[in-house]
Amino acid sequence: MKNYLIDTHAHLDFPELYNRLDEVLENASENNVKRIVTISTNLNKINKIIEISENYENVFHTVGVHPNEVLKDKNNSNYEMILNLSKNKKCVGIGECGLDYYYGNESRGEQKLSFITQIKVARETNLPLIIHARDADKDMIDILESEYKKGTFKAILHCFSSGKDLALCGLNLGFYVSFSGIVTFKSAKLIQEIATLIPDDKILVETDAPYLSPTPLRGSVNEPKNCLITAKYLSDIRKCEFSKFVDQLYMNSVKIFDKIK
Repeated sequence: MKNYLIDTHAHLDFPELYNRLDEVLENASENNVKRIVTISTNLNKINKIIEISENYENVFHTVGVHPNEVLKDKNNSNYEMILNLSKNKKCVGIGECGLDYYYGNESRGEQKLSFITQIKVARETNLPLIIHARDADKDMIDILESEYKKGTFKAILHCFSSGKDLALCGLNLGFYVSFSGIVTFKSAKLIQEIATLIPDDKILVETDAPYLSPTPLRGSVNEPKNCLITAKYLSDIRKCEFSKFVDQLYMNSVKIFDKIK
């Protein structure tokens, strides 16, 4: 194994992790997770995220608004603000953004507007878009395909837990597909099947910490160190040698997050 793992999606600003950050990062390093991307969900909290990435050499950040946060963030579609924040040298992506109809039925219009705004920033900056999709596959596919025709952009379908049609749409547009601890759940047969279909050069691993601890740690606070468990599980179901799979994940991570290099 030449390379280390990169947790491409965690929330280090959330209290479960932030209040013991030194320990969390040490645990990650001891489990071969040497880089972490901490993800923005609300621009009211962006200064805390920037501060974390500036205080820790191995932490990078994104800028964006989560679909479930659009009604709490008056800047959810503020193109200029997101664009300006993206110029920080440790900002490596836009989002997480997207559509969530499981929690956000009353904010669908606002979610779409915010999502499209963040697509425009990703297109302008050439930074990868971090996409959150839940119970919204049809609208997600429609927006991604129509926006892509207006101009290409890079993207990651994060914490993939949607249907096969959305996965194939993403792959058709050249996007990456990232898997969290969900893929290890007994109930996640479809996600496991999709995880075996993703091309070697398009797969990523993440924790979405502090949520979604992989089996056998379900119910506990998730940490970036647990990327190791999910990566091992993925290498097993994809029937590939673990050390080679880690090297592939590393190459994929630094290719899509090219500012990390």
